Amino acid sequence: MTTTLDRTSSSTGTTVPVQTVTVAEPGTRMRRRVAAGTFFGAAAITMAGILTTPFEGKAGEDVYLRTLAAHPRQAIVAAVLLHFGYLLFVPAAFTMARLARRGARKLSAAGITLAVLGSGLSGLLVTDLYDLSIARHVGPVAGSPVSNMTDVPLAGLGFVTMGALTSFGMILGLVLLAGAMRRARLAPIWPPFALLIGFLSAFGAHDLLRTSVGFGVVCVSIAVLGVKVLRMSDERFAYGSDPR
Repeated sequence: MTTTLDRTSSSTGTTVPVQTVTVAEPGTRMRRRVAAGTFFGAAAITMAGILTTPFEGKAGEDVYLRTLAAHPRQAIVAAVLLHFGYLLFVPAAFTMARLARRGARKLSAAGITLAVLGSGLSGLLVTDLYDLSIARHVGPVAGSPVSNMTDVPLAGLGFVTMGALTSFGMILGLVLLAGAMRRARLAPIWPPFALLIGFLSAFGAHDLLRTSVGFGVVCVSIAVLGVKVLRMSDERFAYGSDPR
């Protein structure tokens, strides 16, 4: 929040042009640094989770379950890291929406709406733990239909509403919010495009190289946006972008 003082007259009683002085309230610097830290944390922890993940190398539910069963500790550590990495995307999204709310009202509103729909992305990592348990207790072959919810009524509805909507909500939300930051003149032009390309290139990948490259682009973009937040003035952080 800010305090605004309007000065419309001088000590001699003569009228002078209005001068607005915006002063950031105490604690704004700490909030700005913490907000920037969510960007850096999201980038670093997510990338650590990706690099820790045991990749199966090719498509197939049984191959995926077999890989989890062969690397149980690695799979759990990766899921925990990705959980916290994805979770930190949420405060980062709210920070971008707040900063760009005056300079890009429609983009920031659409972006934060989608990001909120995707805020449960980190919770999807619990399915990796269930799949690991299935693989170890039932076996990869017998566990494949269990993991895929084969013959379960309306299973597709659950996949679409909980899985696809959550994943694409966060992806598109972050892309739009990065675009809003650009339109509000708070960030360079390339992060929204880099985020989209990075997410799409990593989507559906089954190998470390493709996934790490895609998420590497994503995490660098998020970190750059965090640098912009960290380096802006307290007054700019408190007020946000100028109206357009």
